[in-house]
Amino acid sequence: MTTRLHTFPSSDPEFGSFAQETWAGLPEPRNPAELQQALRARYPASVVTAQDELARHGSAQPVWYAFRSATLTWQRPESAEDWPAWAILDDDRRFVEVNDELAAIVELPAAAMVGHHVEEFSNPADPTIREDIERLWEDFVVRRSVASTMRFNRADGTLRELAWWLEANDAGPGRHRLSVRELSS
Repeated sequence: MTTRLHTFPSSDPEFGSFAQETWAGLPEPRNPAELQQALRARYPASVVTAQDELARHGSAQPVWYAFRSATLTWQRPESAEDWPAWAILDDDRRFVEVNDELAAIVELPAAAMVGHHVEEFSNPADPTIREDIERLWEDFVVRRSVASTMRFNRADGTLRELAWWLEANDAGPGRHRLSVRELSS
């Protein structure tokens, strides 16, 4: 059965076209993880999910959803060992504190990150990353916690996948804890 692909935001025709072309270029059988990995070559915050079987009406075509950026529903990290890299952000998305593990991921000294906005350390080749971070932050302001994954390049250009969790006021009023872990290297 043929799978349909829906892209979000629907108001971004450039992302929609890129996602459709990338999807069409994948060898059969396709799977959401491969499409997500391929999309992250240009849109590092993209997320691809398959429609739940229960959501399909009868014998309707399966649907995949490609989001240029998306928040995920995760449980709060239970231990520092599971999420060893962390930082404290202020209400303006600036780093207030950065631990050595996160500095190692970013490949900069922690002191070089303090006072700078999160988006300053994003992929400059991604045309929408600043807008995506802003949308994720807006979601965070409403929900008070947010999680997602993102492709993050090393300084040498090699790829890795990061998961992150942001919890409001976890380190005091206006001091939000960002926890990070590598999913792949």
